[in-house]
Amino acid sequence: MKWDFAIGNPPYQQETENISLTNGQLRSKSVFHFFQIEADKIARESTVLIYPAGRWIQRSGKGMASFGLEQINDHRLSKVYFYPDSKEVFSSAAIADGISVVVKDMNKTSSGFDYIYCKNGKENGVNIENPGENIIPLNPKDISIVRKLESYIKQESLHPIHDRILPQKLFGIESDFVEKNSKSVYEWQPNTNIDYSHQVKLYANDRAGKAGRTKWFVAEKSVIKTNPEYISYWKVVVSSANAGGQKRDNQLEIIDNHSAFGRSRVALGAFKTKAEAQNFYKYVNSYIARYAFLMTDEALTTLGMKVPDIGDYSSDNNYLNFSDDIDTQLAKLVGLTNEELEYVKLRIDNLRKKEMA
Repeated sequence: MKWDFAIGNPPYQQETENISLTNGQLRSKSVFHFFQIEADKIARESTVLIYPAGRWIQRSGKGMASFGLEQINDHRLSKVYFYPDSKEVFSSAAIADGISVVVKDMNKTSSGFDYIYCKNGKENGVNIENPGENIIPLNPKDISIVRKLESYIKQESLHPIHDRILPQKLFGIESDFVEKNSKSVYEWQPNTNIDYSHQVKLYANDRAGKAGRTKWFVAEKSVIKTNPEYISYWKVVVSSANAGGQKRDNQLEIIDNHSAFGRSRVALGAFKTKAEAQNFYKYVNSYIARYAFLMTDEALTTLGMKVPDIGDYSSDNNYLNFSDDIDTQLAKLVGLTNEELEYVKLRIDNLRKKEMA
């Protein structure tokens, strides 16, 4: 049966049965996209649906990769209203993804759509071509800078930092690892002597579940069964929960070449020398790199896809002098104007102020 219009605010997610997380909460899965798919089948004239925004627009999270790609490139897509603060639409609902109002014209045959960014009662609208495989920034103000970053990666035949990131389960350390290996693991103290010939430092949960806290331990090397070769690398890591720094500090740090870690950390890169790790740390901690991390969702499926990876982080690389200001050099390489660089710095400084508030 066909209808002229399909309009709705469908259920956003559904709890799955008999599957619980280590914190005791039931897993949930997104279901709103199924309603969009079905609405597209039954409407003759138009569909207007309201549902969470960020992950489908940026194609991150379970079930969003294929749906987001098809949705953002659908020639019938007419308008997308994006509210980063969901309370501007639903006053009592805090939805981290923000809210989108998605309008489709079922008789539209041309490409492109109107993208309207709605914040603090103001609308900033732009017409966007369907992006294909590219991920669009959520704020239209970022489009010109993101295009320069993308062009630079392509022009120099570079890869994004995303391609360098190591798996979250790099060492196979789950939240119950310490409890399961209690005879081979003990808590580290500042005065602890470690014999690195057969021991490693380990950053992991002290127990599974909500009561668990991440701490440093000492473990026998023999209990690290997964990718033990990475123990001897210098790792530059971030919190896996806030990897891109969108919501709060990503806890960027260097972990030495005698250490391993659990799922609470993810390695942006691993290096044979301390100097390379320190240079990489400077690079990803620069204003421009931090800004580029913000341009995609912080889910590991899209993390770092807009951050150029210069490949060589030794002092002999062809791009940057790590003794000088990274942002000044990187802005020149990418082609940012002074105004764009100041905008980038302002975005990051405002985030830091929020973290300190």
